[in-house]
Amino acid sequence: MKDWATVEEFDFDWQGNGKPAHFKIEQSEEEQVARLTITIQGQQDFVLDNDDAWDQFKNDFTAEEDFLSKNKNLAASKYAYILSPSKSEGARPWIFLVTPEYGSDPGNLFVLGLDSSAHPKVMLKTTLHIKEFRDLDGDGVAEIAGLPCFSQSWNSNMLTYDPLHVYKLQTTPQPELKLSLPLSQEYNQKHYYGWAGPDCSEELAVVLHPPGGGKPVIMKTEEAKKLSGKKK
Repeated sequence: MKDWATVEEFDFDWQGNGKPAHFKIEQSEEEQVARLTITIQGQQDFVLDNDDAWDQFKNDFTAEEDFLSKNKNLAASKYAYILSPSKSEGARPWIFLVTPEYGSDPGNLFVLGLDSSAHPKVMLKTTLHIKEFRDLDGDGVAEIAGLPCFSQSWNSNMLTYDPLHVYKLQTTPQPELKLSLPLSQEYNQKHYYGWAGPDCSEELAVVLHPPGGGKPVIMKTEEAKKLSGKKK
């Protein structure tokens, strides 16, 4: 039997019907696993098992990042960050939870929503450090932009290629957040060094200061090292 310890409990009117759902967040120190239990009147308890620890949401951000100041948590919780994806009437909030970052790897991001029957559903679970939550394509619903991996540097002029991913809501057959390649490409062209596909790669490098001057460029790492006067 796991040594479950409750680290937080809170209520939130997720369905918007005046009957708050009850959230219980538990951790097991012995096995470094966690779970979330959501109790909604008239429904069977929803239990989300996590094979890692939950982390307080604020721990996912550095002092230089402004995500928390731009997005106010709708719930009195340190672990669950609750945000509304839309201003349209009837839109219900999404619940964000994270696991700790490890070294150069972001933690896992979980996003929960309500399905068409007002039952909790995991809409996204992926390795991602969230950077933005806003409507990027003008459809009235926020998208999630974030880093699936953190850049590493070979030297002061070369970074690994690590593009941002943009996740967009799909509502059929059930609500789910899916990686959008068109939006990811557009986002990276505006906010990154360009676009060479969605995959993080050490075979591609970002050269911050090309020999001929100009903006940073993305090229094969072997070619970039030659430009830097380094051996293969």
